[in-house]
Amino acid sequence: MSFNKKGREDLMQITNDEDGREINPHMPQYIINAPWYLKESTPSLKHQRIRKQQNTSTFDNWYQRGSKGPNNFKFKKGACTNCGSTTHQSKDCCERPRQIGAKFSNTDIQPDDIVLNVQGLNYDAKRDRWNGYDPETYKSQIQEYEILEEKRKETRLQEGQQTESGNLDDEFKDNGTGEHQTQMTTRDPRTKTMTRNLRIREDRANYLLNLDVNSAYFDPKSRSLRENPNPHLPPEKQVFKGLNQIRLTGETLQMYEQERFAWQYAEQHNLNLNTVSLPTLTEKTYKQIKAKKEEQKIGRAESLFDRYGGEEHLNPQIDLLLGQTERFVEYEEDGLPKNPLKKKDLTKSKYLEDFFYGDHTSVWGSWWSDVLGWGYDCCYSNEKHSVCLGEKGRRLQLNKEARLKREIEEDLQKAQIQDQKSSPQHQHQNQHQQPQQQIIQQAQQQ
Repeated sequence: MSFNKKGREDLMQITNDEDGREINPHMPQYIINAPWYLKESTPSLKHQRIRKQQNTSTFDNWYQRGSKGPNNFKFKKGACTNCGSTTHQSKDCCERPRQIGAKFSNTDIQPDDIVLNVQGLNYDAKRDRWNGYDPETYKSQIQEYEILEEKRKETRLQEGQQTESGNLDDEFKDNGTGEHQTQMTTRDPRTKTMTRNLRIREDRANYLLNLDVNSAYFDPKSRSLRENPNPHLPPEKQVFKGLNQIRLTGETLQMYEQERFAWQYAEQHNLNLNTVSLPTLTEKTYKQIKAKKEEQKIGRAESLFDRYGGEEHLNPQIDLLLGQTERFVEYEEDGLPKNPLKKKDLTKSKYLEDFFYGDHTSVWGSWWSDVLGWGYDCCYSNEKHSVCLGEKGRRLQLNKEARLKREIEEDLQKAQIQDQKSSPQHQHQNQHQQPQQQIIQQAQQQ
């Protein structure tokens, strides 16, 4: 970039970098000056540009990690006093600390580590997790797995637990001794331990018991469903009644009572009591105050007994309790005591119920037909004050119903043909229901 130098030589001085390029004099110094670790004495903008580095390292340039050299048979001066390797010191030793180090025992000297030069590798190549892996070794692992799989199948066949699919799930793999691991455990790769699951796969999650939005609230952070999700169901059908039912049992109520005592006592006596920050002091104070109240209660009762007496009435005689009493008891006609919890008979209607006349065995209105209407269920008769004919009446009524249905269908067909001849199609659609209703009414009257 070139600048007009006329009239500006006194005001500013234009400098050039190492390549002879002019530097804008208006640029601030923190951009022109290179960092100290680049060791550049002259101002330039080279450190602001992207540098093309010639890096020939790829992921194919693998190196062997953890390789060991030849074995040492004698302890060397300056080597690790624990294992005897010369490539590290005792503070960096990864071997188990020995009771007598290799410096004094001169036995089991560990070989030296081969330190490789990784300066030509880039950041990703140095940290490649598959560095040094040979894909040809995977075939041998597959063969070993197939042999173990066949042995497991043979063991399952002998025990009679062979599955229908023949595939073994990872959760049921044995540990080589034939004893299968439980389904409730999983392996944690970070700690290399077995952790027990909260529930098995067959269990249904608590928030799925009731999917109504207005039902019990489920806290996803703590995975807790405190209220009862199905309070409308009977108790025997409620699988889960909420965490509050479990929390309000045992020593939980005593903990709530202690916390309530801490609030009230701290407010009345201006003391610093808290079940969270001072649990020991709060519990000790609570027990002392509770014991003192019990002593005061007992002392007050003893003073009342000394003054007025009556202590013998606290332990009444059993013979008197089971003897004659003044309790009023009512008896029924059969001589048994009247039970107040017994359900009373419901008041009947003012209309006559369960009255059968005309040799009928069912009441009027117990049978319905779309063509004949209401009737008796015993003989299908649609006449209210008729005489029951039994099975014969049923056959007659069914034949009558079939005949009326056939007549209705024929009359409907005739009415449709007349409507098509006399009126247009849109009028026919509006007046189509009128002849059908008239025919049904006439059939019911007959």
